[in-house]
Amino acid sequence: MKKKSLTFRIFINTLLVGTAVYFVCAVLFTDSFYRYFENRILSELENECDYLSLLTDFSNVKSENRITVIDFSGNVIFDSLADSSTMENHALRSEFVEAMKNGRAKISRYSSTMLQKTLYVAKKTQNQTVIRVSCQQYTAGVLVFAMSQSLLFLLAAALIISGIAASLLSKKIVQSIGSIDFENPEQNETFVEFAPFIKRIADENFEKNQREEIRRQFSANVTHELKTPLTSISGFAEIMKSGNADEKTMRSFSEDIYRETQRMIELVNDILKLSKLDEESITMEKEEINLEEICRDSIQSLQSFAKSKNVGISFESCEKPLIDGVPAVIQEMTFNLIENAVKYNKENGSVFVKLEKTGQEYVCLSVKDTGIGIEEKEQERIFERFYRVEKSRSKTARTHGTGLGLSIVKHGAKYHNAKVSVKSTLGEGSEFRVVFSLKK
Repeated sequence: MKKKSLTFRIFINTLLVGTAVYFVCAVLFTDSFYRYFENRILSELENECDYLSLLTDFSNVKSENRITVIDFSGNVIFDSLADSSTMENHALRSEFVEAMKNGRAKISRYSSTMLQKTLYVAKKTQNQTVIRVSCQQYTAGVLVFAMSQSLLFLLAAALIISGIAASLLSKKIVQSIGSIDFENPEQNETFVEFAPFIKRIADENFEKNQREEIRRQFSANVTHELKTPLTSISGFAEIMKSGNADEKTMRSFSEDIYRETQRMIELVNDILKLSKLDEESITMEKEEINLEEICRDSIQSLQSFAKSKNVGISFESCEKPLIDGVPAVIQEMTFNLIENAVKYNKENGSVFVKLEKTGQEYVCLSVKDTGIGIEEKEQERIFERFYRVEKSRSKTARTHGTGLGLSIVKHGAKYHNAKVSVKSTLGEGSEFRVVFSLKK
């Protein structure tokens, strides 16, 4: 079993979410903070530029910012930090061009290292000059770098807090799971998020109890079904052992013993078939099956039995009713349905076997009889193991059987992803339908 750490998973998720939120907030804060102070600086530069535009002599002006005076031709006539005679023409500078065009300009330019940028405010004056005031500002990257120590400290704090939170939260979750009463899961008070988990446990408990109940009923039914023939065989054997039976009686007892033995063999075989279908342990691979051939074989095998009960069997088939399936299982299903239709029919009754396609993907096997029928309240239970409708136990319909035929039909249909259904009216007959997927 591959083990995973709940604490580690919570820690990682908490850390990633917390770190992501922290850095997004830090970026947004830094950007807002940086833009705010940039606008403040530009506003101060603009105010200073307005003040300087009123002056004619700049030699005595003291300012922390760089002041440059440019004539309309782009020549520098004054600069507070450099010799104006050595400076190049500024006619192509963007702040000069915009100021000449619009009367005022606000421009920022990054340095070659991208660590600093220069903010410029330029204003066109009435004295045929352009006053430019500028200052340098560190970029946001430098600001973030300066805060790196604080950021690393906060990241370390986030690691510690995430670890503690993950440990506490995982313990809380584990304790909540550990306090669940798995026998009565729906009576627990726990987190809402555990509702699907609780429901699954409740469903599994329900299915477990159902399986246990079916197992108990199955064991009781098997015991009952075997006890009757074994009691008969034991009684016959005891009489035969005493030597008080004549030859005719001995022959009759032998026939009875043989019949009861065959009944037990049939019962055991049906139990084995059901067991294999339950566990899906059928070793035979599915292959292409022609349902028409299967039905004809089953009808042929039951003709003698039908004749003894004066029951007629008719058959109608569609073209190429081909499916993928296990031949032995499909044969058993078909045989059981037709045999029941004959077995629980009336004297001079009829059985109608039909194969018809429904759409382009399905074929339906229908077995309809004119027999004794089944009450509506009994129809849901006829597929249970050993379940027999009371009417079928009457003297008119008393027949031999294991009581597992329809269970085999139901489980065989499930094994082949087919759907089985029944429609019946008491005293008028029944119709069983099994819908298979056609071979593609």
